[in-house]
Amino acid sequence: MKNSLNSTVTSNAVLPLTRLVLPAILAGSIAIGCGPQAAQAQQPSLVGQWRTVAQGSTVNLTIQANGQYMLMMQPPNGGTQSAQGGPYQLVAPNTIVFTVTDWSPKTRWNFVPNPTCGVPGVTNPTNPRRDSCHQWQEWTEPRPPGGRDTYVFNGPNTVVMTDEHGSGAYTRVTGR
Repeated sequence: MKNSLNSTVTSNAVLPLTRLVLPAILAGSIAIGCGPQAAQAQQPSLVGQWRTVAQGSTVNLTIQANGQYMLMMQPPNGGTQSAQGGPYQLVAPNTIVFTVTDWSPKTRWNFVPNPTCGVPGVTNPTNPRRDSCHQWQEWTEPRPPGGRDTYVFNGPNTVVMTDEHGSGAYTRVTGR
């Protein structure tokens, strides 16, 4: 029986060859991309405060890292500001889904015809002078619908959001 622990000419020849071939294989693997990979460019984050102008109104959209958003619209010339907020969800590819759980205003006042006023031009005992045939009435505002927007970044501080009504370019005010 032959002792396998004795060195042979073949095993002595393999050792120097191994020292050359394995580093060459490793270097080739790294060169073709099987080794460590370069860092991929990350898409900017939506988290932060964004602003745009839509139909003359200033729109501020705040997207928080905790999964909540707040959208505020300020119409021109001092009109009534409106707001809505709730959770959002990011879904692939590049889509954000907004769910409205709170909004403001929840009521609004309208100047409507007064049913006790009578017919214009006809004297009415409840309003003989016909000084006003309208009255203020409070109406409840329904919950606004949520939204599903696709988004595309045009750099780290500009994002274009598009929904079924159109698109708007938002500029980052604060955030990442």
